[in-house]
Parts: sequence; C-alpha cells; structure tokens
Amino acid sequence: MSTVIFEKKARLAIITLNRPDKMNALNSQAVAELVAATEEIEKNDDIRVVIVTGAGQRAFSSGSDLTELQGITAVELRRRIESPNIIRKLSKPVLAMIRGYALGGGLELALACDIRVASEDAKLGFPEINHGWLPAGGGGTQVLPRLVGEGMAMMLILKGEFISAAEAKQIGLVEMVVPAAHLETETQKLAADIAEKPLEVLRLAKEAIRASTHTDLQSRLNYETALNAICFAIKRERIS
Repeated sequence: MSTVIFEKKARLAIITLNRPDKMNALNSQAVAELVAATEEIEKNDDIRVVIVTGAGQRAFSSGSDLTELQGITAVELRRRIESPNIIRKLSKPVLAMIRGYALGGGLELALACDIRVASEDAKLGFPEINHGWLPAGGGGTQVLPRLVGEGMAMMLILKGEFISAAEAKQIGLVEMVVPAAHLETETQKLAADIAEKPLEVLRLAKEAIRASTHTDLQSRLNYETALNAICFAIKRERIS
C-alpha cells in the first residue's frame, strides 16, 4: 500500500501522508515516496502550488515512526529526522492543510511549508523533550523562533505541551484557522488563488521571502541535527 498519495488537480499537487492508523507517522517507505513526489512536482511546470496533508481525521502527522527507529543506522536516522527538508527545498509554494494532531516531526513538516491552514480542532506541539531529545533536523529549534519569537518557541519546546489551532493562530504558528468541515475547500481555494500567478514569479517571490528570513538556514539546521545526535547518545547511555 502506498504510504504517500500524490494527486494532480488542475495546477495543484496534493501530497497526502497515508498511514492514518499510525497517525500518518513517517517511516522509510513514506520518506522515499515523499522524495519521489517532490521530484515529480519540480519537473512538472503545470504544477504551481502544492498542498501537504494527512489522511483521515486524527492527524496531519505525528512525526517519525518511533517503532521503526529501533536499531536503524545513524545515516537512516539522520535521513528520517531531516525528512521535513524534502518539502522545504521545493521551489513552488507549499501549503500545509492541518487536521487533527501535528506533532514533533509532523509539525516540523508543517513548518517546512510556506503557509499553514489548520482546522479549528487541530492540536499542535513538540513533545520531544518529554522523551529526551529535541525537535531537530527539520527546523524545530531554528524555524519556530522566526515565526513565533524566541520566548514563545522556548515555551512550546521546553514545556512539550500541545496548543490549540486558535492559540497557534494567535502566536503566528499558523496563518489561517477554519471550521473542520471547510478545511479542504478553504485550503484548495487559497491554493487555487495563488496558482493563478505566473510560475516563475511565484518561485522568485518564495526565494526572496525565504532569503530575507532564512539566510544561512542550512548551517543552523546542521547544528540542530548535531545537538539532537548528542541527546540520542545521552538517552542510549542512560538505557544501557
């Protein structure tokens, strides 16, 4: 069964994480299929805007599939925790359509998108600190402060609690909150409005805006990943 559904609808591409029974957690197959979908999007100039979402009603994504992390290599672990960067590297505008829970790496995946639209019943958070590591690799400690400010980022990451969609909108973590019944309609309407613009202008606008706030982001992401590797090493020492 495909763990990522890739659809084209007029000028839109819709990427749906398709593991609803696992709260759309990312495993090796999902990461590989996500890469394949983004490669198709980049080479298809008929696609102007991308929507990323999760199947079912429970979750956008709960992040990495922790049951699969046991015993994987350091290289595979790094690939997994950096998977949100697959979306971040897209040159076309990307909207996150968030229903249910967006947690940990799942929220980092939403942060990798350019605009976030959430249903009223969505819950967002970074619970990693409760398990002994950081929201890292996908930009949790680096992108989040740029959106919500350093102090609020500290609150979200250090407390490890979930917040409502309304709270997320208030602090700037999401741009739109809509009734759950209208989430798909409103997100696709926004995407279609953006897709009316010339593709090259959309690409250049995204590049310019990202450059204004994310200059040298890659070195910060690398540092974040290195710090998280230390957390994993400490955790393994305690277990052993």
